[in-house]
Amino acid sequence: MATLEKIRSKSVLLLVIIGVALLAFILGDFFSSGRTFFGTGTTVAKVGGQKIDIHQYQRKLEEASRQYQQSGQKIDNAVLQQQVLNSMLAEALYKQEIADLGLVVTDAELSEAMLGMGAAFTDRMVQQQVGVESAAQLHDMAYNPVKYGLEEAQAAQLREYWVNLENQIEEQLLQSKFQTLFSGAIVANQLDAKALYDENASTASFAYVKKDYASLPDDQFEVSDADLQAEWQKHKSAYAVPEETRNIRYIAVPIAPSQADRLEAQKKVENALVALRQSNGTEGLQDMPDFVVDRQKSNPLSLRDRRLRSFADTAKVGDAVMVSHMVDNYTLAKLINRSSEVDSVNVSVMAVAAPRNTIDSMINVLNNGGKFADMAQNEAVQQSNDSLWVSLLDPNMAEFKALLAEQASGVYFTPDTAAAAQGGRIFRINRRHSPAPVVDLAVVTFTAEPSVATINDLESSLLNYVNSHNTVAAFADSAMTAGYQALPATVSFSTPQINRLEDSREAIVWAMNAKKGEVSPVFGDEQSGRFLALVVEDVYSDFVPATDTQVNAYLRSKVLNDKKAQAIISEYDGKAKDLIGYAGLFDVAVDTTTATFGQPMVPKFGMNRSEIQARIATAKKGELVGPVKGVNSVLFVEVVDVDDAGRPYNYEENAANYARTRGAYMLGNNLPSVLQGKEKVDNRLHKFFGQR
Repeated sequence: MATLEKIRSKSVLLLVIIGVALLAFILGDFFSSGRTFFGTGTTVAKVGGQKIDIHQYQRKLEEASRQYQQSGQKIDNAVLQQQVLNSMLAEALYKQEIADLGLVVTDAELSEAMLGMGAAFTDRMVQQQVGVESAAQLHDMAYNPVKYGLEEAQAAQLREYWVNLENQIEEQLLQSKFQTLFSGAIVANQLDAKALYDENASTASFAYVKKDYASLPDDQFEVSDADLQAEWQKHKSAYAVPEETRNIRYIAVPIAPSQADRLEAQKKVENALVALRQSNGTEGLQDMPDFVVDRQKSNPLSLRDRRLRSFADTAKVGDAVMVSHMVDNYTLAKLINRSSEVDSVNVSVMAVAAPRNTIDSMINVLNNGGKFADMAQNEAVQQSNDSLWVSLLDPNMAEFKALLAEQASGVYFTPDTAAAAQGGRIFRINRRHSPAPVVDLAVVTFTAEPSVATINDLESSLLNYVNSHNTVAAFADSAMTAGYQALPATVSFSTPQINRLEDSREAIVWAMNAKKGEVSPVFGDEQSGRFLALVVEDVYSDFVPATDTQVNAYLRSKVLNDKKAQAIISEYDGKAKDLIGYAGLFDVAVDTTTATFGQPMVPKFGMNRSEIQARIATAKKGELVGPVKGVNSVLFVEVVDVDDAGRPYNYEENAANYARTRGAYMLGNNLPSVLQGKEKVDNRLHKFFGQR
């Protein structure tokens, strides 16, 4: 009783302690997992008002992963994850746009597309996927199963298919409506089409002289921070970032063999060659598992590797040599035997899904005048080819080799091994190549690998560098002296790789959670093939500022060139009356080229030289034009000739060209970016995939 009285007297204190503990638990879970108490923890990403649920995302990711596996392609998991997320964000924005536009598919429209006059597409889909005559018949089977003698389970499957089909057709109709609306929103009127035609109708040949900005010393011009900031402000929107980013410097150290490892590998190769020469075949390599043997029997002329073919042509039986050595990869070859054989035959062949007696009957018909093409139409024939060259040296043909080499020509037969109870193949030899030289080669490959000591040394060396260079300046400036390269990169939570370095996502997530100036631990291992370390140079939330290293360098170059241009114009404008005069002042020769106002390329000047194209387009023939402030120089130009010969104006043609280059078609290629606009992406992938 005394104990119970004590507990009652302390009840308020206990409630406070329990409450604090519960709150700590909730907050701990919130901060550690990124999930909230109110249920928004299933959002893997959001942009604007659109959210991507983790469960939907995982289903899409699994589908994409299966597709890559089935195709045999390899892809970095982080790249695949981001690709799937980008696709889902684009789809969400697209659906939101459709909703905002008020686009809907009515029941009547859906019925017309699936069961009415517009059902041709749906009918073909149903025929291919289900094997019924039409969508109308499929609908009848799904909802009137007794009429077709279907069980309820079968009808349920058809109803599920029908509902999915309805959703699919509805989505296609919505897309069609959106595309019609979108493509009609930005179209060329008569003025647009004619202007585009005029821009591309004339090509002007012009002569010019130029004074390059590089001819003036940089130190004659002062570029202040105020100048840089003013230039940045003019084009501020160009420096906006769609989500928070980090500027980093990174050092990537490939895990590669050391010089000592390569010397050891060379000794192994020399020992392998001795073992090959001292054995009849490749038995001498049995205790050398690092050497991979590929036995090849072929006509020397069919060998694609020039060095291997040269060895096969000149070697004696038993010879073994190193035919190639590229960095850490070795290829050895041994000639085991040399012979003369029929290396290929031309056959007629058909694969038959039928018992042996049926195959024998078919062979009898063929050998008694039946036509191959007619027999190939038999429902039991799965595949057929009336003229197929077959290599007798192909290991896959080993079971047929003897028969195909010796069987009489022109007679249909089936090998006993190919005539199983439920199927077999029928052959006929059409013709054989004459016996040709055949070489039996052992091609041996070997790759030098880094030793454990080398791997440990690479890791410890980078770790020591990181520990002793733990500031931005020290990390970047001392790298070259230490034998490293500190390369720049920009990353965000939506960046799957650092400059296409596979398996670098963990380092990116570290950078996104790090503070400015923080130096990372060493990432990587043998599986990734490298060690990686980085430092966070800067953090940008809205815009990349003028103080950014790369932006600052660009702005400085732009401002410097503007000042040089002004100096050149001030000094030379009006000092000569023609190009020859300016050529003398500039101490350069007169050169010529062409320009078309509507084309982005000006030969000898490069892409996007609008300042030149605009002045040329408005100049009169023979008129001296200048000074023209270019990207890299100040020019004086003179139009020599104008070629107006071209296709006559056609509104439809130029309106289509307008749509492709400036209108809906061009914008449609960047539709996700257009729909996203200025909305920022909140990417939370790292919180759901253990990337801390």
